[in-house]
Amino acid sequence: MLISCDPGITGAFCLNDWATGRFEIVPMPVQKREIRGRAKRTIIDEAEVLSTLRAFAAMGATHLFIEQVQGLPGQSAPAAFNFGMGYGIVRMAARAAGLAIEAVPPALWKAELRVPKDKRAARGRASEMMPMLAHLWPMQKDDGKAEAAMLSLYGERWIKGGVRRTRSAAEQEDVEQARRNREAAAARKAAARRAREASR
Repeated sequence: MLISCDPGITGAFCLNDWATGRFEIVPMPVQKREIRGRAKRTIIDEAEVLSTLRAFAAMGATHLFIEQVQGLPGQSAPAAFNFGMGYGIVRMAARAAGLAIEAVPPALWKAELRVPKDKRAARGRASEMMPMLAHLWPMQKDDGKAEAAMLSLYGERWIKGGVRRTRSAAEQEDVEQARRNREAAAARKAAARRAREASR
């Protein structure tokens, strides 16, 4: 079981449990916040992102596949900063949830799945690959949901060995840290269970 993420404001998380056929999409959690007395802006809700990833991890998810973002042509500096900050929020939440993180450049996973660069065409490709789920991204603004869903298919191939990619040192450390977190969580649960049994 894995989670994938398009990390933008209009992005989404996708839970892919290929063993049971469960496929769930959660829009990126956001909130309206007033910034230094100015008009309210839509920003990513850090607490809700962490809650979502912890819930998925508790269900058995082990990996987060996240699109590795970069500044876009013509994007302003504040917009690029906010985009990168959202990416960082998701990564830190994933680490806190004990997930192994795989950051995938968009060119890499889109080439693997033959996904066009055009957003509308990308939604069409998602519907072609997952026709039973096409109702989840009916509008043009839902391209983030469609791309999160397709990234989960890439992640499934990656985990099953259908995609080969060398990890960087930082990514390998993410994997090792996630393993250590899971082991620590399992040890705490075992200790709590032994304590309960001893008190009976």
